[in-house]
Amino acid sequence: MSRRRDRPAPAERLVIGQMAGVVLASFLAVVALAEALGLPPGLERLIEAILLAVTAAGGMWWLMVRPLRRAAGEEAFHARLQRALGMAMSEEEALEAMRRGLEACVPGSPGEVLLADSSRAHLERAVAVGPGDAGPGCAVDSPAACAAVRRGQSMVFPSGEALDAGPKLRGRPEGARSAACVPIAVLGRSIGVVHVTAPDGDPPGREAVARLESLATQAGSRLGMLRAIARGELQAATDPLTGLLNRRSLEQRARALRGAGVPYAVAIADLDRFKALNDAHGHETGDRALRLFARELRAAVREADVVGRWGGEEFVVVFPGCRAEDAAQVVERVRERLRAALAAADTPPFTVSVGLADAGGADADLAALVTAADAALLRAKAEGRDRVVVAARPRPLEAAAA
Repeated sequence: MSRRRDRPAPAERLVIGQMAGVVLASFLAVVALAEALGLPPGLERLIEAILLAVTAAGGMWWLMVRPLRRAAGEEAFHARLQRALGMAMSEEEALEAMRRGLEACVPGSPGEVLLADSSRAHLERAVAVGPGDAGPGCAVDSPAACAAVRRGQSMVFPSGEALDAGPKLRGRPEGARSAACVPIAVLGRSIGVVHVTAPDGDPPGREAVARLESLATQAGSRLGMLRAIARGELQAATDPLTGLLNRRSLEQRARALRGAGVPYAVAIADLDRFKALNDAHGHETGDRALRLFARELRAAVREADVVGRWGGEEFVVVFPGCRAEDAAQVVERVRERLRAALAAADTPPFTVSVGLADAGGADADLAALVTAADAALLRAKAEGRDRVVVAARPRPLEAAAA
């Protein structure tokens, strides 16, 4: 079994024993000295009273003042940690606050924070402190393999070689070590663990474990909130069916590009005869077709390109720093990928028509370019569908003025 945290640590027990021994030895020494010197009874009692007063003062300090000072220190640490995590506006900033908090919990000792990945099937090292910032190198690789995570409670192991030590603590290259493991939970579900090690036989004491628990509790709350905010922002910015940006988010990205002076081309793609596909095979098949095209579209374009579902079966792509003719080559690659994907999918075959436009040196916002690309798309439909058409480039402003 792991050591109970409410018992004094070995160092504390040693100090208590030493104090008791010193008090007893001093009392006996005073009594013996008084008898040897033949001091008057009144003086002897005075010395004994002084010794008892000093002993009582030491005991009061140990039993009352010291715990109050410890509690004040823990409260100050808790408040500082809360402020540090409260200022974190992203998960990366929260992890940095956790790193500094972990260093304060176990100064100079190896420590690390392991967090579950998105699948909750694996633990990944998110924070490491100690010599060389390497951490203790816990070999636990999944939440289910960590006893503290499984039980949802802190565990302290006085020796990694003890019979009841965690399996991953035994046989470490650096030799036997003690350890403390504190689970990190969000809404009652453990998502990770804080793991620290110390010399064998001298595990982290009560104060250190209490700080680690404060770190785990506050970090879990902050990470949970930040992830909930991120999910909400993602849901507000994306189309729920395809996972692409929605129209509003795509317009915001395009405005940012224009504000930064970055020219771009715009493509508007429309699935051919989509209504007939829906009528013949049902809306579920139509949704599969939309998701399939969205996946191939996102996979074919560049990382910097902005892809969104414009509405219905229409998709818009913004190509930063790209002319329409260059973007047409990317669009052709999309259509090739689509044909290959359809050959291996259980979705009825369909084609896509695309219109492309760029400003050609003139000043044009997204709405103007989408209008021009839409006109090119109508031409593609009129000419037989399943093709790409580039819109006529507008004349530059200075040429129009001339």
